[in-house]
Amino acid sequence: MKNKTACLVLSISQSVYAIFLLAWVISVFFTIVLLPEDEYDTGAPEVFYTILSYPLVLLASAMGSWYYYHKLKFKTSYALNAIPLLWVIPMAAFMILLWKFSLST
Repeated sequence: MKNKTACLVLSISQSVYAIFLLAWVISVFFTIVLLPEDEYDTGAPEVFYTILSYPLVLLASAMGSWYYYHKLKFKTSYALNAIPLLWVIPMAAFMILLWKFSLST
């Protein structure tokens, strides 16, 4: 094994990212239901396609991070592995807010 710490960080973080695929399905469902279908709304399609792209970004960043791990470029591997956090953090915040408001009603 090249670097046990890097291997452990990549494995655990990508497992967490894979678990967030369930949250992604819920987010896509709510996005489809809640976004307006107005043809003049310029922001809605971009939000939808950004949310929809999470599995592709997850796959690309996982492949890239393991590629650079095997090339012994661990900092690049960590940087590529952190890209899905741009999707995971807002999804986690959304799920926490959803849970918090469901308890208050």
